[in-house]
Amino acid sequence: MTLSSKSPQSDHSAAGTRVRVGHTVAAHRSLLGVAAALVGAVVGAAAVLFNLAIRGWTWVSTGFDEYTTHIGQSHGVWGWAPWLFLLLSPAIAGFIYGPLIQRYAPSAKGHGIPEVMLAVRRKGGLIPGRVAVVKILASALTIGSGGSAGREGPIVQVGASLGSTIASWMRMPVSRVVLLASCGSAAGIAATFHAPLAGAVFALEVILVEFTAETFGFVVLSAVTSSIVARLLQGDEMVVRVADNLAFASMSDMWWVALLGLVAGLCGLGFSKILYASEDAIDWVWAHTCLPEWARPGVLGLLLGAGLVAFPYMYGSGYPLEEEAIAGNYSIGFLLALMVGRGLYTSFTIGMGGSGGVFAPTLFIGAMAGAAFGDALSPVTNSPVGVFAVVGMGAAFAGAARAPMTAVLIIVEMTGQFSLILPMMLAVVIATGASRFLTRATIYTEKLRRRGDVLDDPVEGTLLGTREASQWMIAAPEVLACTRSVASALSALRRTKETVLPVVDNEGRFAGLVSSLRLAELTQEGGSLDAPVSDLPLIDEAVAASAPPSEVLGALRSTGLQALPVLDEDRRVVGWVSERDLVDRMYRDQRRAIAARTQTSWGSRMQERRRGRY
Repeated sequence: MTLSSKSPQSDHSAAGTRVRVGHTVAAHRSLLGVAAALVGAVVGAAAVLFNLAIRGWTWVSTGFDEYTTHIGQSHGVWGWAPWLFLLLSPAIAGFIYGPLIQRYAPSAKGHGIPEVMLAVRRKGGLIPGRVAVVKILASALTIGSGGSAGREGPIVQVGASLGSTIASWMRMPVSRVVLLASCGSAAGIAATFHAPLAGAVFALEVILVEFTAETFGFVVLSAVTSSIVARLLQGDEMVVRVADNLAFASMSDMWWVALLGLVAGLCGLGFSKILYASEDAIDWVWAHTCLPEWARPGVLGLLLGAGLVAFPYMYGSGYPLEEEAIAGNYSIGFLLALMVGRGLYTSFTIGMGGSGGVFAPTLFIGAMAGAAFGDALSPVTNSPVGVFAVVGMGAAFAGAARAPMTAVLIIVEMTGQFSLILPMMLAVVIATGASRFLTRATIYTEKLRRRGDVLDDPVEGTLLGTREASQWMIAAPEVLACTRSVASALSALRRTKETVLPVVDNEGRFAGLVSSLRLAELTQEGGSLDAPVSDLPLIDEAVAASAPPSEVLGALRSTGLQALPVLDEDRRVVGWVSERDLVDRMYRDQRRAIAARTQTSWGSRMQERRRGRY
């Protein structure tokens, strides 16, 4: 018989150490900053690994690091005809990552950001660590084999998963798990696009939807660390290389920028609609087959491959095509074909079960729309086409995601065109306004809405939220049997300081409420105190255990009673809700708010101690 070298005591000791470390880090801002930087460094390295994985699988599939710069050529290593590897690559990859996703991380399917938003805002930031591994592999296979998808969704989910895993491993409180998961999201964007400021703003604007100086500091620290690691490992070359410093020829072109903001914003919004319409259609078709879900990416990958044979420019993310469009090297007709093709191919890639983001395709669509717009205006303006293409990128993303600050910052950081901030702001605001006027959901929240997941429920901000009565009730102060005497009931009311108490029948089911007011009237009338309470007129008022807070509060308000019993499906008393308990909850909530308002920093506490010595 062999003995384990690891005893239960050592396991408990290690877990206890992690708990102590986690709570210490969570309680001190300086240590939490170190944790945020650690998350940034890990995510930065993961982003580099992800980019290498995409490049590696692209090389395996086509023989080139980037196929869109070698369109029409045979396989760079094995010399296969273009139609052969374009047709088969998506299917082969699909049969690899399809079972991988189905078996280990179903949430890794699709573009990933909605799952992060849901985890951060509704699930305490908990994202399993295996999601990061599966997402990197599945997305690298999808994009590297020709899937028309972006890198931002996967790396945001990977970063959030790593941040959540680190915080959970140290047993940090939920608020800190959420914070470090958001830091991981910011770090992912920063490392992938060399955009640390945009990464931080993205985490606050899209993931957390919360702006505080403290949170901003932590996500910036994580984003900057991630960006530094990524630049050290893979260089600091711009994601979208623009040859010249773009600028408008005249400020009068701002009128055209306003119009472009509307046009590109509608293009981004239209892409969002096509994405989910395509997903619905593919779901309907696949539901009428007898094939398993894991085979879906492989089988439908053949159709994607056929599409790539017909139009190979849709292979992968397509950044070189964006650079050509910004340089003004394409005709209007070809730009529009690329724009429509990207929308259709990306929708099919995501709909068939591929893993990849929709951010980069949205920018691609905006770049093509902006370049076509600028080309059409060439007879009436001297501004270069590239100006309109870059502005179109931000406007399209704003129309699809309604994240205006992220849209402005990430485009200028990706392209290095900081001189375009002014026109970018105008176009992005108009695109955001048009999108908000036409639809409530964004390209990210629509997926959750269709699934029935609610991110921002106003009721959640109230004291009781959406919790059923069974989740916040207290124990009944005392339950009276129907055989108890009136005198015994009076004694119980005095002892519990309640105005009503529940009475149950011989089978333990709720019979009604005995009221102190009714007993007082009985005493004044000279009634017998030895009679059973069942002889009294009881009040038949109660609430169900599944009742929402609004129903419970409404019952307390309409009956005028200070408390009510909570009943299960068999009408048995399982709890108690009272005005006294609600006032106590409001008091504790107020005290917590006051305590949070008066929190001090480590430095100020040290100064107070020093002053106390003298």
